[in-house]
Amino acid sequence: MRVGLSTKLIGYVMAGVLVTSAAIGVVRVQNERGPLSDLIDKAGQSVANATASGAASLVAGYDYGNLEILAANVARQANVIRVVVQNRSGRVMSQAAGNETGSYKRFESPVVFDGQPIGSVNVDVSTNALENALGELYWRVFVEQIIFGSILGLIVYLFTASGIVSPILKLTMVMEEAVNKGDSFVARDLEVKSRDEIGRLVSVFNTLNKSLSSYHHQLHSKIDFANQELQVKNVQLEKRTLELERALDMLGTMATTDWLTELPNRRKFDETLARMFHQSQRFAEEITLVLFDVDHFKLINDGHGHGAGDQVLRDIGTLLRLYVRKSDLPARLGGDEFGIILYHTNAEQAQIFVENLLDGVSDYAFEYDGFKLNVGLSVGIAQFDASMKAPQALYYAADHALYQSKKDGRGRYSVFSEAIHSKERQAS
Repeated sequence: MRVGLSTKLIGYVMAGVLVTSAAIGVVRVQNERGPLSDLIDKAGQSVANATASGAASLVAGYDYGNLEILAANVARQANVIRVVVQNRSGRVMSQAAGNETGSYKRFESPVVFDGQPIGSVNVDVSTNALENALGELYWRVFVEQIIFGSILGLIVYLFTASGIVSPILKLTMVMEEAVNKGDSFVARDLEVKSRDEIGRLVSVFNTLNKSLSSYHHQLHSKIDFANQELQVKNVQLEKRTLELERALDMLGTMATTDWLTELPNRRKFDETLARMFHQSQRFAEEITLVLFDVDHFKLINDGHGHGAGDQVLRDIGTLLRLYVRKSDLPARLGGDEFGIILYHTNAEQAQIFVENLLDGVSDYAFEYDGFKLNVGLSVGIAQFDASMKAPQALYYAADHALYQSKKDGRGRYSVFSEAIHSKERQAS
């Protein structure tokens, strides 16, 4: 099916109008986006500021319960996706998720108490309302431009077709005749028989035909150069991505590792203890907790300096890694206090482990700056039983046993039992 020039003319005019109108429509939509976005920004920031104001006294007082209620109430507001309340150190104190999903914009406000920043509030506000409004505006502009282009195309056809299509049709017939005779359209220029717009059109066409070949060559050269540049940028991006992944891995390790002993820290210890405790409750699996600290550690620091104390802690960390299994978790809890979670281990097996550890400490040559250091451990052992309802109960039991070891003269271990617990209650 051959499409006539009149039909093409209408199509070209409509396409030109639609493209131009679309550009105008995009500008209109972008102009509308600004006020709508500002309105959402103000509303979102207002919610963040109000939440931060309401959370100030709760964060200062570590009132986690009311913080949870505040976060839940804010999360139920329209267009709110998530609310997070953090303390000064960045630790999440409370968070709640709303019913909204999809893309969002984050608003942050500091939590200020007595003129001092003590934390921050992050509120994620859904941008669905903005996108829906812009979508409706896009559709309305699209319909308007289709109607406008159709009307304008019809007007152009009625008033200009007879003055443009007829001369071009004659030119086309001449060109078709030349093609039918075997003349190459590209090999030679078309003959210009007039100096009016049609003649100028043929002349310009001949010039553009030559220029197009040159531009095509230049374009391919630029594309090849751009591809080379893109390959270099991709290599650089992959390198930066790898560096970022390594940095993130390092941050994750630093968050759960004690810098001095390179053992897991208190945070990692508490998370693992809670997980293993509940797993033992559910599946009746044996776990035993061992707590110990260094006897007379203060005397080591006072007599030889804190560098000696740090060296002792590093050496103990090294010994722990030699004696524990892969399924166990040794950790430095703070100061000279250490903890070990022994998985699938009862109290009797834990005693054997502790005896080997004490022998290893006794045989180890603790030295600092040419001085030999006398290092001993006081150890408490507690096995999980059904009477313990929370991880803290197992921790307190091991701590009671550790206290009993210190009371009995240090350099030994004690296993938690109700008898030890009764003695401590009577002593207190």
